[in-house]
Amino acid sequence: MLTAARSSIVWIALVLWADAVIVRGIHCGLTPALDEFFDRVSELANATVLAGIALAAWGASHVALAWPAAGRCSRFWEQTRRASLLMLLTLLTGGLATLALKHIVARARPFMLLEHGRYGLAAPFSGAPFNSFPSSHAFAAFAAAGVLACLRPAWRVPLLALAVAAALCRVLTLEHFPSDVLASACIAAWCVRFWAPRVQGAISNSRS
Repeated sequence: MLTAARSSIVWIALVLWADAVIVRGIHCGLTPALDEFFDRVSELANATVLAGIALAAWGASHVALAWPAAGRCSRFWEQTRRASLLMLLTLLTGGLATLALKHIVARARPFMLLEHGRYGLAAPFSGAPFNSFPSSHAFAAFAAAGVLACLRPAWRVPLLALAVAAALCRVLTLEHFPSDVLASACIAAWCVRFWAPRVQGAISNSRS
């Protein structure tokens, strides 16, 4: 609860005082070459691609575990099954929440502020460009980092750093405000925290 309260305070501060200032500052120093570079980096956190990889890994793990010859590698395939299932559930629930919030909140994209001076919300379900909050790419990046960190806690810091880099690129390309990616990180963290113990328990029960 304390973490959620702190995140809420930071988010409100960004929305009220920092988002517009940060976006205008980035706009002043952004070049076409940098914009293209940041955009390519951010595309690494594509929810569709991550879901496809997770689905393929989930299917492969079930096939491998069904073969008697998988005995020596059973631990690896069990971990793969757990990770892929956790990834799929996280991407599904968090992705639906992100999509719903995009349409309901209807926040203007940063370019609306830069080109038209419009900073704020439109009527719900207004569609693009009123779909800035939250960021789908940032959610996918933090979801992947959170799932992998559950399996490899020692990698938590570098995984989080990669997610932060991908999320920042969405801000640096002026696709999202900082508060958009912060909200996405919170959604990903909540989804991973909700599903991780349930997936672990389901797999443990299936082995017993």
